[in-house]
Amino acid sequence: MLNNIPEETIVIKKRSLAAEIFRRFLKNKMAVFGLILILFLGFCALFPGLIAPYGYDEQMISNRFISPNSQYIFGTDAFGRDIFSRVIYGARSSLVVGLVSVSFSCAIGVIIGCVAGYYGGKIDSIIMRMIDILLAIPRVLLAITIVAALGAGLQNLIIAIAVGSIPGYARVVRGSVLSLKEDEFIEAAHSVGASDMRIIFKHILPNCMAPIIVQATMSVARAILSAAGLSFIGLGIQPPTPEWGSMLSSGREYMRDYWYVVTFPGLAIMVTVFAFNMFGDGIRDALDPRLKG
Repeated sequence: MLNNIPEETIVIKKRSLAAEIFRRFLKNKMAVFGLILILFLGFCALFPGLIAPYGYDEQMISNRFISPNSQYIFGTDAFGRDIFSRVIYGARSSLVVGLVSVSFSCAIGVIIGCVAGYYGGKIDSIIMRMIDILLAIPRVLLAITIVAALGAGLQNLIIAIAVGSIPGYARVVRGSVLSLKEDEFIEAAHSVGASDMRIIFKHILPNCMAPIIVQATMSVARAILSAAGLSFIGLGIQPPTPEWGSMLSSGREYMRDYWYVVTFPGLAIMVTVFAFNMFGDGIRDALDPRLKG
């Protein structure tokens, strides 16, 4: 008995770490709103035909430059194509570039950061000096150079954006590894004869996931902006495939007379970047153990 309460009725509730992180995330209303927007964009990217009333390449010259109305919600462009449909289909291109480039740069950056931080010494110095060289080159200029060398297209656009993002992951992971590799549980793994690969991927890397996740969520927004910028100058996804940056580029000569040609693709970019930034902020706050709200 404990305070006249039978021991059988005492239930100790222990909230798991994942549940605690999820609870803190849900308390951030802006982060939840960002997640809802991301889910909607993902639905648009996966099933554009369920939302878009027309195909992205359906042209009717007689319907060119129709102002927004009940039939054409966002109006039509210089070729009579429905802007709303092209914006919906453009979500696929932007999200593919953002997610794939971030996945590629994250995988390579994590491996580089783990190797540099764990082994240290000359290996660390050589790797980090190479990373410093990449950091010294403006990211947009590096992406333009790579795309100009490889040629325009979706695959080359992803490579160009991913290469510029690798140094950020490498530095974040290296710092985390340096702070972890001297801990007692790593020394215990060494004492039982665990290999370096097992220690890195089994013991160190799982404890570095919080900063990696935050960096990845924030990087998606930057990747989408970079893709739009490169497409705007003609080095990204080529027509007729819809992409928000290329839609802005093709409509800029008409923007004084037909505002809607550039307004809605620009709003799509703004809303997407806003959603990923809010979601990234929420993930960062939820993973921060110092916030106990």
